[in-house]
Amino acid sequence: MFSLLKSVTRLRVSVPVSQIHSSSATLLWGKKPAPQPEPAIEESASQKASSVFEAAEKETKETAAYQTVSAGKGEGLVRVREYTYSTANFHASPRKLRMIGNQISGLPVTEAIRQMQFSSKKASDRIKHSLVWARKNAMFQREMNPENMFIKLARVGKGKYRKRIDPKARGRYGMIRVPYAHMKYVLWEKQPEEKPVGRNAEERALL
Repeated sequence: MFSLLKSVTRLRVSVPVSQIHSSSATLLWGKKPAPQPEPAIEESASQKASSVFEAAEKETKETAAYQTVSAGKGEGLVRVREYTYSTANFHASPRKLRMIGNQISGLPVTEAIRQMQFSSKKASDRIKHSLVWARKNAMFQREMNPENMFIKLARVGKGKYRKRIDPKARGRYGMIRVPYAHMKYVLWEKQPEEKPVGRNAEERALL
C-alpha cells in the first residue's frame, strides 16, 4: 500500500483518494469495488418542448398533404395532392404543342409518357422527358404515389419569337419569326376513398 502511495506521489498524478483506497483494497484482499450507478440524464425543458413541436408539425403536414379543390363543373369537391411543373421555352409552335396538351390531359402520367414515347410528333420527345421529371419531383417533394398520379391540366403558353434573316433575290431579304412555346402541367393524386361496408359483407366476414 505504501509503495503504491509513493509511486503516485513520484508521478505527481492527481488521483482521488477514494480511487486510491479502492485500488489498495483490490491489491490486498482481491475484492473489486462495487460499481457506482451513473447519474440519470434528465431531458431538459427545451428538448421536451422541441419533441412536442416536432410531433405537432409532422401531424400538421400529414393533414395538410391533401387539399380540397373543385373537380370540375357538376363534379363536386375532391381531396387531392397537387404538383405544378412547367417546361422552359423551346422551339415549337404553340398551335402544334396545344394538340399534344389536349392528347395527354386527363391521362395517368405513366400512360402519357408511354404515348409520347411512340408519338411521331417533333415535340413529343421533349414532352416525354419533362413528364418524367415532373413525376420524379412530385414523388420526392409532395410524396405522391406515381401509380395514382394523373394529369389534370396541360396548358400551353407562348414564348418570345426569335427573328432570322430570310435572304431573297436581287439583294433583298425578309424576316422569319421562329416560334417558341412552353407547357405547364398540373398533376393530381386523389385521396383514396374508403368504401362503406354493407351489412351483408360484414355477416359474410364473420362466417
